[in-house]
Amino acid sequence: MIPLTTVDHVAASRSAPRRRLHLMALVCATGVWGNAIAASPPSGTLSQGNSSTSWTGAPVAGANLDESTCNEGVTCDTYTLRLAPGSYPNLRISVGITWLVPADDYDLYIHENTLDGPIVAQSAGGAPSTMERASIPIDPSTVTTTKTYIVHVVAFTVAPGDIYHGDAELVATPPPRTANYLAGSLTFSQNVTVRAPIAARDCEPSIRVDVRGNCYVSGIRGVPAGVDLWRFDLDPASASFDPGLQHPAYLGQPDAFARGDSTGGADGGGDVDLAVSFPTHPDSIPVLTLVSLAAADISSAYSFDRGQHFTLSPAVANAPADDRQWIEADGPNKVYLLYRAPIPATGLFVQRSDDHGASYPTTGLVNPSGTTPGYIDVDHATGAVYVAHTSSASLTVARSDDGGVTWKNNTVDNTTSHGSLFDVAKVGDDGTVYTVWSDQKDIYLAHSTDRGVTWSQKVRVNDNSVYHTNVFPWLEAGSAGRVDVVWYGTTDNANDDAANWVVLFAQSTDVSASTPTFRQEVISDHIIHGSNISLGGLTGSLNRNLCDYFQIALDPQGAAVVAFTDDHNDFDGHTDLTRQLDGVSLYAAANGNGTVAPNYPPPLPYPSRFLPEVTDFAHDAVTGLLQPIPHDNPWDILWIDYSCEGGGSGLMLVATMKVSGLAPVPAGVNWRMNFTANAPGGLSDRGDQLWVRANTDNLAAPLFTYGTAIRNSDGSLTYTQRGTADAGVFDTDSSTVTVKVAVSKLNALITHGPPIGPGSVFYGLRGQAFTSGANAERDLTRGGGAYVMCNEVLAAEPAPPAREFRLARPTPNPSGDGASVDLTLPYPAWTELAVFDAQGARVRTIHAAMLPVGVTHLRWDGRTDHGRAVQSGVYFLRMNAGGRVLGQRLVLVR
Repeated sequence: MIPLTTVDHVAASRSAPRRRLHLMALVCATGVWGNAIAASPPSGTLSQGNSSTSWTGAPVAGANLDESTCNEGVTCDTYTLRLAPGSYPNLRISVGITWLVPADDYDLYIHENTLDGPIVAQSAGGAPSTMERASIPIDPSTVTTTKTYIVHVVAFTVAPGDIYHGDAELVATPPPRTANYLAGSLTFSQNVTVRAPIAARDCEPSIRVDVRGNCYVSGIRGVPAGVDLWRFDLDPASASFDPGLQHPAYLGQPDAFARGDSTGGADGGGDVDLAVSFPTHPDSIPVLTLVSLAAADISSAYSFDRGQHFTLSPAVANAPADDRQWIEADGPNKVYLLYRAPIPATGLFVQRSDDHGASYPTTGLVNPSGTTPGYIDVDHATGAVYVAHTSSASLTVARSDDGGVTWKNNTVDNTTSHGSLFDVAKVGDDGTVYTVWSDQKDIYLAHSTDRGVTWSQKVRVNDNSVYHTNVFPWLEAGSAGRVDVVWYGTTDNANDDAANWVVLFAQSTDVSASTPTFRQEVISDHIIHGSNISLGGLTGSLNRNLCDYFQIALDPQGAAVVAFTDDHNDFDGHTDLTRQLDGVSLYAAANGNGTVAPNYPPPLPYPSRFLPEVTDFAHDAVTGLLQPIPHDNPWDILWIDYSCEGGGSGLMLVATMKVSGLAPVPAGVNWRMNFTANAPGGLSDRGDQLWVRANTDNLAAPLFTYGTAIRNSDGSLTYTQRGTADAGVFDTDSSTVTVKVAVSKLNALITHGPPIGPGSVFYGLRGQAFTSGANAERDLTRGGGAYVMCNEVLAAEPAPPAREFRLARPTPNPSGDGASVDLTLPYPAWTELAVFDAQGARVRTIHAAMLPVGVTHLRWDGRTDHGRAVQSGVYFLRMNAGGRVLGQRLVLVR
């Protein structure tokens, strides 16, 4: 089983064995039985003195899907090609086959060393044609020992008598494509984060925007905790148009088991991807499909009502032990599902659904060998489906013209390293196919104008004059020649613990030109991660807090919408978003002039300094990592407030945590509150990470301590106790835990900057409450804002008059189908409004984001987070904002 704390990607091994299946029934059907006959001659050598060789193929014929289904010497043929030691500067090996009848179709595969070795090049263009050709780079150019390649020719569909001829020669390597690099000038929105109850992480965000402007974002918690989903309104004609992505609607967990399941968790959480349909009727709501990776299968869920309600199909993969699924929709009903199975490295499969993802009865084998699935996309004009997949040495794109049943593979690039999660393929509006990848230093792009048969020379996307290490690229394509590319970049020369990462964006409007122009800019408004980034998927041993990828989508105006993972202020990775607010659109006809209509929303209100710095969801403490505890309890954190008292040598930092219930104080519990001094740009892992803790292992003599924390190379945190705090108290009346420590004690631990004093700024504000043991109870908060030491004393302006947070009575009450309610805030504050049943279990999260000063009108539609209508009964609306928890009773009568 894939653990909750990991995400399951297994990087393809270059030496992974190929699965070879000899399907004799298929050969019998061709009527070409006979003795195995080899190419003539069976081998040849290229050298400095012999730049070419040729051979005549064996009289093979038949109909095979790929290498795995052929019979050597009968329906496929082998030629051994050697490269002698020598110096071959600026040369490569070109291997080709030709035949006479255009209706026949041979495929060409080239393996390294043996027939079971990795594919280094392949060409499978499809009929009508009379040739296939592929190239092998010579890298390094000085060869010290003989290199061996196995040229494998497969009769995909060949009639008897059409014998092929092969040749190999040393040819000049084409000069690399170069690009012009300019500074980007687009405006992107303030980065915003999304939050979900219970979630200790929400990473690897998938994002889609449908033709009506519904923007969906989903992140994974890890198996078996499931995925979370949010929606934004990006329809520019809508009254609720949200260009700054400031008003997320939380849609719950589409892969959740049925309500009432006592085991907790969900049917997936290891990987997620989204697809949106393309309806033919102008008033139709596009269907949303979501796939989630479970421990041994893939669940698929679809919604007809913008994610309010999902129908779940729990196991849709025809092959077991699946890994890294991707999906794409075509037209009003079709969804294509790509995945690798079984783990760790054998075949790549595509299944097609004609009912929005309810079932996937049609299956095709893309590739039988152990490559990593990069992505799947569809040319909506022709119906052609494209799949990118990689070994460590090459990138291949496969195409299907028959709805995903049969596939033709062609090598895109084998001149750089590959397999650094993920090599992505996308189709532009004019049918041009694009790919992007990282060699762990730079981002490259290639394109094809003949449906993926031949590919341009690669071109470097990134300007590497400042950001020297670049990983995790993603791509979106629009009108002819227009692409947006995003990736993580660092100024560091290596992907190591010293690296600080930002999100980079490059746009080109002439990417197919011989010398394209890329306009590059940073679109994260802070450093998102300070450490290495694991590129090894599940097998990686480094920092996986950013998980394995992030995505970009286009809204109806052709504006870029980017969802990425960020852990700069959190325990683990969580999803942040930003959107392009002006400038060039990827749609040449957008708004009549190919631009995004400028729209600059005001920044989100900053939380008042008079409110707690950290807030958390009510009743989101869990037992055994998964099962919510549906009542007030001492592990359920509601907020954390930081303050100071005393002065001079007696100055103390005070940290107070409020939980939903503390009477009586339990034994065996820890309450820890984190804070970081000297954090550059708010990046907590680069500062002095400190904490205070209350512990009741000995309830008669509880401990109040302080210490330091450090982020390890694998992304975990190590806590070291440094001493005893000066004071601590449990207040059961207010359900708070308070710890006080002298600033002089903390200053003895400072190594990253000046000592702490009035005016010092703390980041990394967050907390945990937990027990020990295999089935521990625990709650973790998200990172809060910033605390200025003693700001309550230093502030120039006096505290405003006391004003109230209010939650009005819901109306109507009783109600038959939900109710409306007004919330009043005297200060800007992160606000949660949720519905709980009579037993205290969370039913629906109505709002979980910042709210401004004043009155906000919200409505509950009488449904759960999973879109199911609730039964008649008594429910409770609970507002958690600004350190206050308010409630109202609602009776629902169906």
